[in-house]
Amino acid sequence: MSARCRLPRTLARRLAPLCGLALVAALTSGPAASSSELPFRLSGFLSQGLLYSSGNNYYGESTEISSELTEVGVNLRYPVGVNTVLAGQIVSRRAGAVYDGAARIDYAFIEQTLRTTTTGRTGVRAGRAKLPLGFFNETRDIPMTRPSILLPQSIYVEGLGIRDFYTGVDGGALFWERYADQGTWQLDLGVGIPTTMAGETQLAFLGREYPGELEMTSGQNLRLLYEHQGGVWRSAATYSRVRTEYTAETGSLPGLDVGDGEVAVDALVLSVERNWERLRIISEGVLRRIEPNGFADSPLPQDDVIEGGYYIQGGYRITPRHELFLRYDSHWNDISDRDGSERAEEFAQLFGDRAPRPHRFFQHQWSLGVGWEVTPTWLLRAEWHHIHGTALTPLLDNQEAFESGGGSARWNLLALQASYQF
Repeated sequence: MSARCRLPRTLARRLAPLCGLALVAALTSGPAASSSELPFRLSGFLSQGLLYSSGNNYYGESTEISSELTEVGVNLRYPVGVNTVLAGQIVSRRAGAVYDGAARIDYAFIEQTLRTTTTGRTGVRAGRAKLPLGFFNETRDIPMTRPSILLPQSIYVEGLGIRDFYTGVDGGALFWERYADQGTWQLDLGVGIPTTMAGETQLAFLGREYPGELEMTSGQNLRLLYEHQGGVWRSAATYSRVRTEYTAETGSLPGLDVGDGEVAVDALVLSVERNWERLRIISEGVLRRIEPNGFADSPLPQDDVIEGGYYIQGGYRITPRHELFLRYDSHWNDISDRDGSERAEEFAQLFGDRAPRPHRFFQHQWSLGVGWEVTPTWLLRAEWHHIHGTALTPLLDNQEAFESGGGSARWNLLALQASYQF
């Protein structure tokens, strides 16, 4: 008599994306034309995650085990001439209730080098490009190039729906590079054109999705980066300035209508990294000044606030293919109200028992993780996060709990991910 082993239906459904990932990898790992035979460079990546959490959901119903963290991307780089390059990337990202997996143009731009010398180069880009913010924003979509499954949320906000706001901006940019004896200087200046913001971005800016329209009216970003002796030291300073306008559609939410308004956001990010043979230490910090103006009849607090946060991470390469990391990440919605008590009291006067608790206004977490580069194309990762607070926890995955004054103040999250690049 043969024995048959069956997985529970729920677990099988959660593991199905991993099986699909393995199948795609197998189909694409056969012989292919080398990049030298093609007039362009085509590459891409696939990743699938599993998440399990206590207390709060993170990208799907992670308290029951969620497989709703899937990333697929294909990018193309085509040199048109000696000094001109076309580049683009299409990405599909499924992340709980925040992102539904719809394909989008991550970036698509033309880059023109205007001047090249033995000591540097200068050029311009036009189209949709990623903001040069901190160390990892430009490559945060590619699992192989970021330092963990979940990036430090104090700097690289993911779960509040403003990810696309920082990763795909339409406009133009000027770049300048200078090669010195001991290191390389790089300056990037970008200007965004007016753009209507998605509903999840409105949720992050206004606290909920109102039936009006939120538009970015202007945006500028400036980053200066220095890399010493091929990356022994790296440091950067980034300043971004964003102005948005909200046009109200009144009458749709009785008792919660808001008038037209504006939100100004100014952010300063400082970054530093030190590398040894096996040890790497990274730290970044941010201050964001948020200034709302207008919004007549809004029941929500409208005073200016300064958000703040930082992280420090140490990574140790055990072998050429195995690396451990330990990170502490801290964020406050208002640096003058670090325990969230004042904000919670303001909301309690408006909404009573349904008001958000103090833990909704800060988030601090310890993270411990390991990565294993199985082959040059396969990467497996596992991470454990111990979290206090929920300010940066996906609201859309916890909307009922958070909007009724619930949610867990202290909780844990386990994340697993398999990634493949081609």
